[in-house]
Amino acid sequence: MAKRRALPAKGATSDRVLAWTYGAAHGGKTLLWAASDLYFTFFMTEICGVAPLYAGLAIGCSLLFAGLADLVLVRWVSDFRSATGSARLQAWGALASAGALLLFAAIAFLPPTIRLGAGIVTLFGFRAAYALLDVPQNALLALAPSNDEQRRRLTAVRNGAGAIARTMLAIAFVPVMAGTRPDTSFLLLVVILVTMALGGAVMLARITPERPLQLVRTVPGPARAHNMLYLTARMAVLTIVTTIFGQVEPYLAMYGMGGGLSAGAFLGTVAAGTVLSQTVWLRATVRAGPRSLLGWALAMMVVGSGLLVPAPRGVLAVGAAAALLYGIGAGGVLFVLWSGIAQSGARGNALATIGRFTAIAKSAQGCAIIAVGAMFDGGFARTDGHALAMMMAAATLVGAIVVAALTWVRRGQRDAMLT
Repeated sequence: MAKRRALPAKGATSDRVLAWTYGAAHGGKTLLWAASDLYFTFFMTEICGVAPLYAGLAIGCSLLFAGLADLVLVRWVSDFRSATGSARLQAWGALASAGALLLFAAIAFLPPTIRLGAGIVTLFGFRAAYALLDVPQNALLALAPSNDEQRRRLTAVRNGAGAIARTMLAIAFVPVMAGTRPDTSFLLLVVILVTMALGGAVMLARITPERPLQLVRTVPGPARAHNMLYLTARMAVLTIVTTIFGQVEPYLAMYGMGGGLSAGAFLGTVAAGTVLSQTVWLRATVRAGPRSLLGWALAMMVVGSGLLVPAPRGVLAVGAAAALLYGIGAGGVLFVLWSGIAQSGARGNALATIGRFTAIAKSAQGCAIIAVGAMFDGGFARTDGHALAMMMAAATLVGAIVVAALTWVRRGQRDAMLT
């Protein structure tokens, strides 16, 4: 009797350990990705002196390459469909990503004439290495939990940990980039980031439980195929929106919020909104479905970004309130999309399903970065706070309209299938 009562407690503890360890590992992974997302464009244009168009093309094309790397990976590592196999692979991927990111951080110490070429080579190397970390670790979102409720909880922990990582980088952004030696500061920051990412990935590899392999459907049913199509389309659109917002965000913080402490606080507030909202979004699933939650999340993103336009430049309170609302909405979008893809991956080949999902997301992100770089190089005033806010609000509004249209079309198709 005593042993039988002890087993559930042990299982419950194991679920909590898995959730916190996965959160720590995802937070470490996000530190590496957010450094490439938040810092790379600003680093290359403002520190290394590379023209915005060339920086945008280099980083954007590297993301398109990253999407291709994800697709190649899911074909290459068919033997890693188990939870423990994916956990081991992501640990090796963390090691490879750490080395590649350190090489990229060192390009500021090279002669100016070869910085662009060195940046392209090291950046593409990082994208290829990161696929070994990103795809298998994301697949664990579907493979490691034993049911959909645990997957939703793990998604909330994942998103919260990722937002905390982004908050840490946002707070460090101004001291690192506005200091007297930003090149040295950035390299030291990367050393800290890769240490945290490696530690989290190794811990996750050690504690990941083995789960029975799910039966893989070689030919998905029409309903599942349509669901994946619209889920991926929404992910692509919203990735473009959040990437444009994220790429412009550092410039708005530095040039529209007065720089200094106000800039760091503004950047941190967006990520803080994502962190604080995860528990709310998780509890909301009890009473509302994914479509309803996505609608509320998009509305918050549109209102939050819209409030940045009339917000007085340099007034932190107004800008922070708008950023917080946007962050809460972005947190809801992440929760709905990733919990949906985790459930879909659990019912098929998780590594292949999530690998294709991330490939589309990275490709969309690459296109958005190229577009922002071209706009900045084409005469768009990246030091004009009002113009930057207008760009962020317009991108968010257009993206929300497109996603709403996709949802309406999907609903119409479902109704047609039922009649």
